[in-house]
Amino acid sequence: MNSSKVSYLLPTLFMILISHSPIPASSQSLYESVCKETGQDAGLCLQLLKANPQISSAKNYRDLSKLILDLAITKGTQGQNVLLNLQKTNPSPAIRQCATNDYVGTIGSLKSAIRELPVDLQTAQYDARVAGDGPANCATAITAAKINNPTIFNINKMTSLLCKVAFLALEHVS
Repeated sequence: MNSSKVSYLLPTLFMILISHSPIPASSQSLYESVCKETGQDAGLCLQLLKANPQISSAKNYRDLSKLILDLAITKGTQGQNVLLNLQKTNPSPAIRQCATNDYVGTIGSLKSAIRELPVDLQTAQYDARVAGDGPANCATAITAAKINNPTIFNINKMTSLLCKVAFLALEHVS
């Protein structure tokens, strides 16, 4: 083989070897991966989860799911308390529905998902998914009552997102 053919063959061989070399593993954490699945809500998801050092250092999806469910219960309970306080100054039936029916159901479903996680993954996933119905129903009631309150909007958005993220994390548990 003459030298000109070798000079053409070497770069080609080099490119073939590079294209077949293994791609380095992503340095993306588990919670970042799950947040990415939320689409347009990824930024808010990252903001909510990154603040919790346990979540950001979770090593497997089971632990991550439990931690996210715990966070969702905490934030949902805080939101419910805000709604209960708002009800004192605005005794609207819609706010009462949110505080007493919708968020009671959401928090109950999230707690059920934690209880089911070690024994019945499908039920835990279902519970996390239906937990998101509470904030959605609350948002519908608030809109129908023509209540324009950014605090309620933010509570519903955050709680709904955490329920969705918990469900997405649970989908990765094997």
